[in-house]
Amino acid sequence: MTLVDLNEWFFAFLHISFVYIFITILHLVIPAKYVRGYVKDGPTIYRLNGLKVFLIVNLLFTLVIGYFQLVNIQYLIKLRLKHAICACFIGLIFSFLLVLPHKQKTSSFWLDIYLGRLKNPQWFGNRADGKILLYLLGGIGLQLNLILLYFEHAQEHKPMTNIITYVILFTFFTTEYFYHEYVHLYTFDFIVEYVGFKLVWGCLVFYPFFYPTAIWFPIQSSSLSFSRQILSISIFFLGWILSRGANNQKYLFRTKPKEKFLGLIQPISINGRLLCSGWWALSRHVNYLGDTLMAVGLSLAIAGGIGPWLYPLYYVGLFLARERTDFERCRDKYGKDWDEYCRRVPYRIIPFLY
Repeated sequence: MTLVDLNEWFFAFLHISFVYIFITILHLVIPAKYVRGYVKDGPTIYRLNGLKVFLIVNLLFTLVIGYFQLVNIQYLIKLRLKHAICACFIGLIFSFLLVLPHKQKTSSFWLDIYLGRLKNPQWFGNRADGKILLYLLGGIGLQLNLILLYFEHAQEHKPMTNIITYVILFTFFTTEYFYHEYVHLYTFDFIVEYVGFKLVWGCLVFYPFFYPTAIWFPIQSSSLSFSRQILSISIFFLGWILSRGANNQKYLFRTKPKEKFLGLIQPISINGRLLCSGWWALSRHVNYLGDTLMAVGLSLAIAGGIGPWLYPLYYVGLFLARERTDFERCRDKYGKDWDEYCRRVPYRIIPFLY
């Protein structure tokens, strides 16, 4: 390993560490909204300021590399893989520090490291929820990579509607996630999952470095045909309507079970436990279909060969497996109510097909 290599590794580690520390400090000091959560074995109140932190960090990054050009874009691109490896290393070390002090949960030490022993860790005097902070780091990291991708191709001064469409759609995806941050307190990750290497690595490495798969492939700037633009945008927003609609409807049902969704859709449920009207009458996991369609829309927009399609293919594998796991968990939890729910809503993910 040469001195240049060591220097690059040092700065890659420094960059990643600085981003994590800076985001954490902003999360702790920026005024937040206090929101009641759903989990029974976690904090009753969460501090949420994700959208503010997200906008501040990405505005500063855009100004630094795009407007003032204080950092060499090509140097950051050269360090991209080292950034990802450093994030993975930090995630591994952090997982050990998070898991080791607590009582063993499973019969396997390594399974505990992977899955975690705490479901809802609280840090900095309960001022930061572990999952909230980790998702904040992951979402902002994803957006920083998108901004870097845009400026990487903008330097070429070529038609780049594929890059612009991809970055705009993905930016909408990340921005509206933090706008609806409170809704995600009622989703699978917050209710069921523990915090171990799986979740830590997912937030620090997988979200920021795999979701935008286009950053790893030699994508050429190009001018998308109008029909392909319309197709990609339409599929993306169809997916968004399904995913966001389903998540928001379930959130309303859990917080105000008798209120109509959008003022129109009457909440119909099985013994007040399982929602089976509106979006949730289409399939038992229509939100999974929505997330996958958004990923398909993004892959169509970038027009970069097979590489960007790894993102929707990942969703297919993830959601097929998660649906089966969720099926067993819900059957044990809800018993006969779950059987009735499956009778009323027979499709698992894709309405009228699967």
